[in-house]
Amino acid sequence: MSQQDEERCIEVHREAGIATITLRRPERLNALTPALFKQLGAHFDEIAANPDDRVMILTGAGEAFCAGADLSGSGAVAERFSASPTARVQLVREMTAPALALHRIPKPTIAAVNGVAAGGGCNLALGCDIIFAAESARFTEIFVNRGLSLDYAGTWLLPRLVGLQRAKDIAFRGNVLDAREALDLGLVLEVIADDALAARVAEYAAGLAAKPPIALSLIKSGLNRATSWAFEEGLAYEAEAQATCMGSDDFLEAISAWAQKRSGDYQGS
Repeated sequence: MSQQDEERCIEVHREAGIATITLRRPERLNALTPALFKQLGAHFDEIAANPDDRVMILTGAGEAFCAGADLSGSGAVAERFSASPTARVQLVREMTAPALALHRIPKPTIAAVNGVAAGGGCNLALGCDIIFAAESARFTEIFVNRGLSLDYAGTWLLPRLVGLQRAKDIAFRGNVLDAREALDLGLVLEVIADDALAARVAEYAAGLAAKPPIALSLIKSGLNRATSWAFEEGLAYEAEAQATCMGSDDFLEAISAWAQKRSGDYQGS
């Protein structure tokens, strides 16, 4: 695949503070090659650093969200897999580095799952803060059926979303969950008709983009880290985060907007 072809496979559209990443390899169910995973990670880093991007949406083109990794036709990858255990570990770390980049985005991230989300593609969706699923969405931690362990942070994400026993069941069996099953398990926030998914996600994202970005970032950071904290550590974080918020222009604007019964105009400062 040429560099020009690779660039067409991941599209980024920006509008009104919302950065939408669309995976565009419908002929491969939006499965990503190692090079495309690297490109996706670069986009995550760019969005994290861009103050104009208030919210990120991740979705797929066609009938799939993302079918995971595409290793077909990659002789260099095959060589590294066969080279040594150390080379294999390094390759997997490189391919899954975008999972960390996604987790570190200091602003809300939303997955709009419009079809199959399998393996690494499933965990890409679960790595977002909020997940909306179309009626046609399907989720599978397919790894065990390929003789593989979980990756793309599925080991960390699954038990936090559904509990340890449910996570083990999903991972042990590698079965396919439809959208309603995913909703019942707490994997997704809402299930939407296929033709209404984009509009619902855009509406939700616009609501978040209008919120104070400093407050959103600190709320996200605290909630992501809270599961490893003692109660006292949580309180200590809240004290520092609240002090930061109270010193911001956004806090003054929020108070003014509340008093004047109008919407706030937040600049992230």
